Amino acid sequence: MAEDYTFFKDCYNYIEDEKYALNDELSIFYSDKCTNLNDWEQDYTDICVNFKKVIIYINNKFNTSHFYHNSTFIPYMNFWLNYQLGQLKYSKFTAESFYKLIEEHDPIFFTSTFKINAHNISENDLKYMKSLYDLYKLYNDIITLDPGNANGCNSKENECFILYKDLIQNCTPGVEKKICKALLDFRALYNTLKRASQCLNKELPELPSYNQVIIPSQKLDTVSELKQEQVQAENRETISRVPTELSTENNNILKTVGSTLGASTVFFSAYMVKTF
Repeated sequence: MAEDYTFFKDCYNYIEDEKYALNDELSIFYSDKCTNLNDWEQDYTDICVNFKKVIIYINNKFNTSHFYHNSTFIPYMNFWLNYQLGQLKYSKFTAESFYKLIEEHDPIFFTSTFKINAHNISENDLKYMKSLYDLYKLYNDIITLDPGNANGCNSKENECFILYKDLIQNCTPGVEKKICKALLDFRALYNTLKRASQCLNKELPELPSYNQVIIPSQKLDTVSELKQEQVQAENRETISRVPTELSTENNNILKTVGSTLGASTVFFSAYMVKTF
């Protein structure tokens, strides 16, 4: 199934919704349905309860017309479920099987709110989506930071910049990828914030394009290769200058040493003959 990345346009709003939703109390009528299940651990109870909290909060906003794009909350909640289960070290459930179980166990809840098209997101798509989600969380942190918190702002700004640079390198010009369109949407949002942010009372740095990231990196690689070739050439030249023949002076020394050793051998042999 081709994944829908368009919900990330509203991701900042959903992250805000999640913050408020998780502070709400869930009716015991709904929370009990998250506990009375066989082979069920606390992690799954927590995900079930929080999943219902976020759905209720979004549903209430939808019903009061305080909403953004009517179609994006369903793929967002499917991503949210995949993301939360993916955070567990060893999950017994996929997003699809988890949703099916809680829907069967509490059909009234989903009748009174809304259902989602729960399915398993591929490993590759989920990896990109997690990174986008992290970008929007950093954006949320930056925009809600106290302008006087210089260290906090610098830290979040750097995290955001580094993560974006890592992701944009997947976006070769001319190759269409959904992650790249989503990154362009984020870049536009971020650069709008850059012009209006009160964080540190100064503009945040502009996020780079693909070419701004890749071309300097390629130049660095080229310079490194040229330096390596230069060192290798210098080494070859040094080796070629090492003398392969002995100088005249060294030759004479060796001849003298050889003659002396030869004479000594003759005298010693004559002495031995005379003695015996």
